[in-house]
Amino acid sequence: MIGTLRKHQTWLWVFLIALMSFGLVTYFTPSSNVGGDGAARRKGEPDLGSINGQPIAQAEYYDAWKEVKLANFLHGGKWPGNDEVTTRRLDNETISRVFLLHKLKEMDIQASDKTVALMVHEQLHDYPYASLEQEILRPNGLQIADYERFARNEAAIRQLVAAVSVSARLVTSEEAETIWRKENQEVSAQLAVFWTSNVLDEVVITNGAIGSFYTNRMGFYRLPERLIVSYVEFPASNYLAQADSTLAKLTNLNEIVSEYYFRSKGGTNAWTDTNGAPLSEAAAKEKIKAEFRSNEALLEARRAATDFGNELINQPDPNKAENLEKLAAAKGLPVKVTKPFDRTSGLEEFEHEPDVVPRSEDSPRVSFREGFREKAFAMTDERPVLFNPIVGKSAVYVIARKGKVPSELQPLEKVQDKVTADYKNFMALEMARKAGQSFQTNLTNGLAMKKSFAEICVSEKVKVMDLPPFSSSSSGLTNLDERISLRLLQSVASEMEVGKASSFLPAQPPSEGGFTLYVKARPPIDEAKLKAELPDFVNRVRVYRQNEAFQQWFRKQVELAKVSGRKSETTIGTPN
Repeated sequence: MIGTLRKHQTWLWVFLIALMSFGLVTYFTPSSNVGGDGAARRKGEPDLGSINGQPIAQAEYYDAWKEVKLANFLHGGKWPGNDEVTTRRLDNETISRVFLLHKLKEMDIQASDKTVALMVHEQLHDYPYASLEQEILRPNGLQIADYERFARNEAAIRQLVAAVSVSARLVTSEEAETIWRKENQEVSAQLAVFWTSNVLDEVVITNGAIGSFYTNRMGFYRLPERLIVSYVEFPASNYLAQADSTLAKLTNLNEIVSEYYFRSKGGTNAWTDTNGAPLSEAAAKEKIKAEFRSNEALLEARRAATDFGNELINQPDPNKAENLEKLAAAKGLPVKVTKPFDRTSGLEEFEHEPDVVPRSEDSPRVSFREGFREKAFAMTDERPVLFNPIVGKSAVYVIARKGKVPSELQPLEKVQDKVTADYKNFMALEMARKAGQSFQTNLTNGLAMKKSFAEICVSEKVKVMDLPPFSSSSSGLTNLDERISLRLLQSVASEMEVGKASSFLPAQPPSEGGFTLYVKARPPIDEAKLKAELPDFVNRVRVYRQNEAFQQWFRKQVELAKVSGRKSETTIGTPN
C-alpha cells in the first residue's frame, strides 16, 4: 500500500520531506513552567515549550505532532512507534515543525492551491482519498483534514527552503564533476598485515611474568557488586488451554489469519520453513495460527503475573522481598533464584529468552537479559520488589531482590587461566605493533631506494593482502577482513600518492594488531559511468548544499527565537 503512495514521488522531494521532518531536529532546551520572559500559560494547559517567550498552545502542538507522524509514514513506509527513544525524537520534530509554521506566517509564505494539488498528486497519484482516510489515516488516529493541512504546510515549507537556500542551488556541472571524480576515483591497494593471532604462539612466559602482570592490573580482575534475585515464572506453555479456548470463540479466525497472511510485511514469502524456503499458503497459515496461539498464551501468562504483582502490592507491608516467596508458597507456585550477576554478565538462567524486538526502527534491539538486568539493578533495599512483571518470549516473571554479593578481588589462583591468556594477548599485540612499525620504517627506506612493495615484503617475510579496487564512495568491499575498517582505508588512501605507503594503522579492534596500506595504482575514471551519473549527481549536490544552507539558517533562527522544548514529564493525549 505504501508503495502505491510513494512510487510516483521524485527522489528529490522525498529527500526534502526527510529534510523537513528529520533533518531539523534540535534537542531544545527543556521548557520552564511558564513561557520565556514570564509569559503565563493558561491554567491546566500542559507545558509544551515556547517560541519567542510565548507558550506553544496544545492544539497547535498536537496538529504539528500529527503532521510529523504523517511525514514519518510517507518517508519510511511505517508509522512511528511509541517507545521512549521514538517519542523523544517525535517531540523534537514537532517543536521544529511548529517553529517552521511560525516562520511561514512571519514571512507570509503561502502555497497556492495549484502547488498543493501538485504535491498531493505527487504523493498519492491515483490513490483514492476515501481509501486513504479509511485504510491509513483513521486506524492511526488521523483524519483527511490532517493530511490536507499537512500537504498545504509541506508545500509552503518547500517554498521556505527554496527562499532561504537559493544561493546553494548555484552548482555548475563542472563543479559537480570535480566532486564526482574525487568521490569515485578508485584505488588499487595492498596491505602488509600484522595480526596478534599470528604471533600468539611465539610469546614466551618467563618466571614471575604472570604474577607481575596480575599485580599491575588487579583492578581488571575485581568482581563488581552482584545481585541475587528471586523470581516467580509464569510460562506461556502453562496457559495454552486458555489460549485455545479464547481462539475457539473467534468465529472469523480463518479470515483474520488470511488477512494477516496477505498483508504481512514482506508479503506472502515472509513465512518460511527452517531452511528459509517460503511455505505454501496452507502451511504458512498453520504457522500463523500457532503464533497466534503462543501469543495468546503469553498474554494469559501476563495476566496471571499481573494479578500476582497486584496481590504483592496489596500486602500490609508490600516493600518486603520475602513477600514474594510467601505469596508464591501460598499459591503453590515455585520460586527460583538466580546465580549472582552483575551489570554486564550473568543471568544464564534466561539464555532461552530471545532478544526483545523493538517496536520501531529507531529503537535498538535489546536482549531480554539486558532488560532484566536493568530492572533488577533499579530495585533498592527500600523497594526490593518489582510489582510490574517482566515479559519475555516464552514466559513472564515477577522478581524481588534477594541479596547482594559485595565487590571482591579474585586471587591469582582463581583467575590464573584468564590472567595467562590476557598476558599472552598483551605480549602478542606488542610484538605485532613493533613488527609493523619496524616494517614501516624499512618499507619507507626501501621505496625511496626504488625497491618494489612486493620485493620488500618478501625480504621482510611479511604477509601481503590484495584489496579489491575501492573509492571514497564505496559502501563495502567483497570479503574484506572484519579487522580492517573500510572507512579508515578510504580516509587514508584519499590523501596518498601512488607508490607511497601509510604509517602503521590499527586494526578493529586495536587489540587485533594492525597493517600498513600501500597505494599501488589509481585506475582511470570510467568516463561512460561519469556521463551517465553526472546529471543526477548535480541534483544531489544541489540538494545537499540546500540542506546545509537551510540547516544553518534554521539553527540560527531557533537560537534567536529562544525556542524551548516540551517538559519531559508532559504527555500529550488525543483531544476530544
